[in-house]
Amino acid sequence: MKKLLPLVLSASLAVFAFQAPAAARYPYSAAEARALLAQLDAHVMVINSDLTLIRKKPSNEFDLLTYYPLPQAKVDEYKRNGQIVNTRDSIGDFATYRVKDYALVNEKNEKVLMKDNISAPSLHDFALWTYDNVLSSQRGIQVKLDKTFERLKGHITLVFEMPGNITRETRVPIDLSFTDKDPRPGI
Repeated sequence: MKKLLPLVLSASLAVFAFQAPAAARYPYSAAEARALLAQLDAHVMVINSDLTLIRKKPSNEFDLLTYYPLPQAKVDEYKRNGQIVNTRDSIGDFATYRVKDYALVNEKNEKVLMKDNISAPSLHDFALWTYDNVLSSQRGIQVKLDKTFERLKGHITLVFEMPGNITRETRVPIDLSFTDKDPRPGI
């Protein structure tokens, strides 16, 4: 019986693995993907990390934040329930990025390197926010650096990507001080 137990467990796991749901098919058109990337590109902002905004001390991290308006069905869900259930199938969940190039220097004119933020499977999902009276999904990148900064200058070139090899490149100018206020409306 002891020799049979591992075989039964292996067979059970194999059956379970084959019954797992298949990955959801990408349900968005190329036009919808291009429209999302245009929205993301148009709204990229450089912002201190939450920790830096709270502590108000030199930091080795910041966020690149962007947003896009939520579809009306999601806005209605939010109004009805006070929240939105993330099913990981909204168009923003399919957006990825990679860093094409960057050049950053701190106030001492030292070259500053990014630690590990060159690409990710998807943009980080930040809190919902209202821009121009429109409920929006905030997406972004948490950038970690090898040195601290009081002031950081330079640029980061991002390539936003969607399934179907749809891309949009944007060069983000960086001019950030750890004392800068949060640029989002309502703060």
